Formats: sequence, structure tokens, C-alpha cells
Amino acid sequence: MSATPTDSRSHAGFWSNSRTFHLPVSSQIDADGVAGYPIDMSVKADSPVWPRALLLRDAALHVGLTQYALGCLERCLAGEGTAWRDAALAAAAHLASVQRPDGAWVQSRPLPHTFRLPAPWSSAITQGQAASLFVRLHLQTGQERFAAIARSALEPLWRPQADRGVQGELAGMPWPEEYPTQPQSHVLNGAIFALWGMRDVAVGLDDQEALERFERGVDALAANLHRYDTGYWSLYSLYPHRIRNRASSFYHDLHVNQLTVMERLAPRPEFADIRARWQRYAGSRSSRARAFAWKAAFRLTNPRNRFLAHRLPGLGLGDA
Repeated sequence: MSATPTDSRSHAGFWSNSRTFHLPVSSQIDADGVAGYPIDMSVKADSPVWPRALLLRDAALHVGLTQYALGCLERCLAGEGTAWRDAALAAAAHLASVQRPDGAWVQSRPLPHTFRLPAPWSSAITQGQAASLFVRLHLQTGQERFAAIARSALEPLWRPQADRGVQGELAGMPWPEEYPTQPQSHVLNGAIFALWGMRDVAVGLDDQEALERFERGVDALAANLHRYDTGYWSLYSLYPHRIRNRASSFYHDLHVNQLTVMERLAPRPEFADIRARWQRYAGSRSSRARAFAWKAAFRLTNPRNRFLAHRLPGLGLGDA
């Protein structure tokens, strides 16, 4: 395979609260099993003592803790010591304690962000990444309760939004919604992270239903990926904003790396073609300038809540 991931920021960051870090493809991926998380989250884990003081139980986005724990496991796999696995276990214990009986992690406050979401709401990215986390903990410890939590984490991904789940629909195909808005937002990076949770349960726990749903999700991704291509840059989402939401530089690079991973885990011609195209966009000065101008116009009409981003740890990966 000729795919080359974006191993460092391809250009200066713009319109992103994550200019100082980059999320590369993991060097510890097992294409036939479950090892390193597909995107290396170790930058999210800067201490083997998880930040309890920052965790506002009814406010913080749960995805921040799933990413921290996945980053800890990545460091443990890299040989940095078992203290990192202990930190992941501690974070997982908290996540298990707040999971709802229906498998969901629910946010109790509205999200006054790019997408307006009244409380309560759940997120496909949290459900998928939590499933990936608990599969790995099951494989490392042998504890069956972790396998049960991983399977239950996928249940909201099967339920339509109308039934308080996070499954949307795009062109008649299932689409996991990072932000279950109306109209549906179809955030690209969050959908891919959710698909990886299905894949990890399927492969790590030998779960046939998860495998079938993963394959349907991959088909939906391949069939609709062209919708995120503007001809010079990628889109963050398909939400019908007055000005379409071009990805920040951070998310554009992340899209490239996610498609690089998808070429390894579930190859489709569309993934290779669009990944190569988006890499070319990132290397073009004119494309970067054009994307910056459109993102600037978008932010003037859709400002993000800087107070919220500052106060709530784990508010996404970069700037939506």
C-alpha cells in the first residue's frame, strides 16, 4: 500500500485550538487483531495520574477521558511502564461508574458549540472510543466485565436518534453521529472513530453482529466520502450551515490519517483515492489559503464558545 500518513503537521495550524499537537497514525496497529489504537492518542496522556480534579462529573465531555485512557494504553504498549495501564484502568473505572444501563454515556448539559445540542445527549465518538478502550482492557486483563461494557457501548450506535440513540442516516445508509443534531450533522472524524469501536468489538471479542454493522458502516463511509471533498479541502461535517464548515488544518490532517488507517483495516478504492487527493490539498499553498478564508468566514458567522472550551476538559480533538 502506498499510503503515507501525515506524521507531522503538514502546515501551520489555523482556526484550531490544537495547534501545538498532532495525532499521528499509531505505529502499533495490528491489522488482523487489536493492539495499538489506530490514531496514537499518547499526546492526550501527559501523566500516569489521570486528572480527577479537572473532571466535572456532570459537565466534562466523556470523550476526553476515553482519549486519555487510550493514550495511556498506547504508552504502556510502547514500553513506558505499567503505571500507564494502571492509569487507564482508573479512568475506565470512572467511565464504567457513569455508563447508563442502556450503554450510553450521557452529557447532562447542552453543548453551546458549532452544533446546538440540548441536554441530555450522547455522542458516537464517545461510544466508539469507549468500546475500543474496554476491548483492550479485556484483552490485557482477561476480565469479562470489560468485554460486557465494550459490547454495551455499541448499543447506542445501533439505536436511531429518534430512540435516543446516535445512529443517523446518510443517503439511506447508517451513519454514527458524533453530535446527534437535527438536522443531522454527519461529522466525518467522529463517524470513523465510532466505526473503529465496532471493528474492535468484532475482532477483539469475535462478535458477528459488530462485524456486520462495521462492514455496513464502512460501505456507507466509502459511498459518501466524496460529499466531504470541496475540490481543494475536506469538510468537517455536512451540517447545513449557511457557510459550509471546512475542516481546520488539524482536522484535515486527521482526516488523511484516518483514511490511511481505513486502507489498512477495511480497504476500499475510495479511501485510497480521496486520501491521496486530500494529501495533495494539504501540500498546496493556494488550497490552504482558500480553506483558511472560508474557515474565517465560517467562524465569523458561527463563533465557538471559548469559555466552554477552556473550562471543560476534553472538548473534542481540535476546533469543529
